Amino acid sequence: MASFRKRGSTWEYRIRFLDPQTGKRKEKVKAGFKTKKEAQVVAAQIEQEIYLGNNPILKKKEFSVKDWLEEWLKIYGGMCHESTLIARKNYINNAIIPKIGFYQLNQLKRVEYQKFINQLSEKYAKRTVQTIHSIFCTAINKAVELEYTPFNKFQNIQVQKDRNIEKRNYLTRDEVSIFLETAKKCPKHHYLIASLLLRTGIRKGELLGLLWEDIDLEEKTISITKSRSNYGIKEPKTSSSYRTILIDDTLVEEIKDYQTWQEINKEKHGQNYVETNYLITTWNGTPMGTFGINKVISTIVSKANLPKISPHGLRHTHAIMMLESGNDIKIVSDRLGHSSLNITTDVYLHITKKHEKESILRLESYLKD
Repeated sequence: MASFRKRGSTWEYRIRFLDPQTGKRKEKVKAGFKTKKEAQVVAAQIEQEIYLGNNPILKKKEFSVKDWLEEWLKIYGGMCHESTLIARKNYINNAIIPKIGFYQLNQLKRVEYQKFINQLSEKYAKRTVQTIHSIFCTAINKAVELEYTPFNKFQNIQVQKDRNIEKRNYLTRDEVSIFLETAKKCPKHHYLIASLLLRTGIRKGELLGLLWEDIDLEEKTISITKSRSNYGIKEPKTSSSYRTILIDDTLVEEIKDYQTWQEINKEKHGQNYVETNYLITTWNGTPMGTFGINKVISTIVSKANLPKISPHGLRHTHAIMMLESGNDIKIVSDRLGHSSLNITTDVYLHITKKHEKESILRLESYLKD
């Protein structure tokens, strides 16, 4: 373990470890860092190098894909968000290791890996297969960096298209009306969840992270500054996800009505009411979780007898409604918090193509006039 201390105006780290060759204790010291954080970052890298060099598995000339993936998770898993780590472990343990984990790392051929990817495509959607492939390549790239394998021969692998028509995850214009009418008959907080997701296009985690201070009813804006899940609060998905979006008068009135509902519940339940500043809560003030949001949307859709969609499907619906109502794609992209315009264009290609055709017709009409 590393220890740190300040010497004068700079910081130093000191790492103590056991030399596997001699069995003696050693230490590595370096000073001159401007901040403690700088010393911690470098020390963490040195500790990893020491661990990798002393690890009996990785000291072998050859080790299996399973060995490396498990070690990679141990060493680098903690550097990502907890929910990401859980997903990576799930895919590695349930999809990758059972099929190709027995191969020696340097003996797994590209053609065998392609066969593995093809098999995954028969079971999973294309996007899921791409995620599994990305995880595997990230682990292999680290093995290349550490010189356990000469290069990553699994890049640019072909992932098959989905065999079945991709399931629709949005509501049509007529379905939106049915959805909202059904939601109005549900508990007050259920309706606000549905209306907020539909009218703003924010992500589920962004909705859960909203505090009352993020809502400006006078200026009619909502500020997105964080995301919340069952694993806690984190920064928004990308830097462009930090944004302030305008909301319409209808939603402003719905939020005011919901605010009154919260105040009534607070007085009604007294000491049993949970004090919190989160916008989305249950009847007794308890902050809602991800499962709760999923359940709310699922229940409303079921009662309305509509095609099943996820909370993210309401984000898609919002974007499609914005585009179909004539809004510029740049405005829609900024509102959704996409990191680039290309993402919006790729996701909603069928809508943007329609807009392109309409633009050409308008140009033709303009020139004729």
